[in-house]
Amino acid sequence: MKTGARITDVKVHLATARWVDDPWVTQALHSTALVQIKADNGLDGWGEVTLGYFMPESVVPLVAYFAPVLLGRDVMDLSRCVRALYDEAVWWARQGAGRSAISGIELALWDLKGKTLGLPVYQLLGGAVRDCIPVYASGGSSIWPPEENIRKLTRYAENGYLAAKLSTGFYEVHATDGPQQREVEVSLPFGRKITEIEKNFAALRRELGPGFDLAIDGHQGGVPEPIPVSEAIEIAEALAPHRLRFYEEPLAYTDLTGYRELKARSRIPIAGGESYAGLDQFHAVIAGNAVHVIQPDLGFVGGLAETLRIIHHADAYNIATALHTGAAAGPTLAASWHLAAACQSVAWLEHVVAARSVHADFLADSFNVRAGTVSLPQAPGLGLKISETLLSKYAFVSGSGERT
Repeated sequence: MKTGARITDVKVHLATARWVDDPWVTQALHSTALVQIKADNGLDGWGEVTLGYFMPESVVPLVAYFAPVLLGRDVMDLSRCVRALYDEAVWWARQGAGRSAISGIELALWDLKGKTLGLPVYQLLGGAVRDCIPVYASGGSSIWPPEENIRKLTRYAENGYLAAKLSTGFYEVHATDGPQQREVEVSLPFGRKITEIEKNFAALRRELGPGFDLAIDGHQGGVPEPIPVSEAIEIAEALAPHRLRFYEEPLAYTDLTGYRELKARSRIPIAGGESYAGLDQFHAVIAGNAVHVIQPDLGFVGGLAETLRIIHHADAYNIATALHTGAAAGPTLAASWHLAAACQSVAWLEHVVAARSVHADFLADSFNVRAGTVSLPQAPGLGLKISETLLSKYAFVSGSGERT
């Protein structure tokens, strides 16, 4: 199908918001890089580059590099456009920063195409396969003292969630001289650390009962000194009686051998993948029998179509998908929502509770969690309501990218 509409402009808007909707999470500034693609039919599409959560300023020249490739192209030729982006940077954008920039551009192209046709993006993917989508509350770090985690997850349950994820480490919030608060990990001897992790989840299971799902995040994919597989095995064994749904990023994302050993020995499903980009990187963990659950991030992995390829590949190996949205301000969450609507293999959609009001500002459809699920989006495209007023509200703050 051709509409005659052509791409006329590609630009980046940097934005910063303070995530304040979870009283147990650091009230910190978080940035994003939004890609806007305009067409001569008066419509525009919006995407989000996950790299912008960490290095927002770097996204501007990356997208500017790709912009000339798209100018004048038909908005219906999405696959051809994306292929042209990869061909333009095949030497250096197969992974990492370049791949993330392409991801955000690709999401904007989907949004623009859906708006042009007047259809939500999941209809362009073949239509809905379900009426509601399972969601889990992404709660960030486990809090010290551990008793606070019961109050935290009880609040999640009161707000409609039936599943939540915390971390293996315990953290305290500290003030700084600047605009950011920071989390400081509580230092515990190895033996006590394992004991406290187990006690934390034992208490949560007793309090919340078997009808509330629990998960844990090791956060080892992006830290300078990740734990060894022996420690991850200890954690998995200690938590096994409490029947967690998955243990996320237990090891360095490069430790494929460790992942295989852990998966073979763990009674908890092992999850990972937010640090991977492209089907080629995911193939190693999927075909290598290294995880039970993959967690691609649409704003980093290569976009919506690439994520769909990865999901289908994983499904052939009976590996489920839990879409990662931990850095999303709006478009990446929206795109993940649409993909989950159209793909039965998506078992979970992550939702960061601390950013709920930010998401409400960006999303045209209400992301209301009821009985552990969200209903399907309805607005055309990805369902976004980004305006100059909104961008002014979330004016960019230099130096607000997240650092390890």
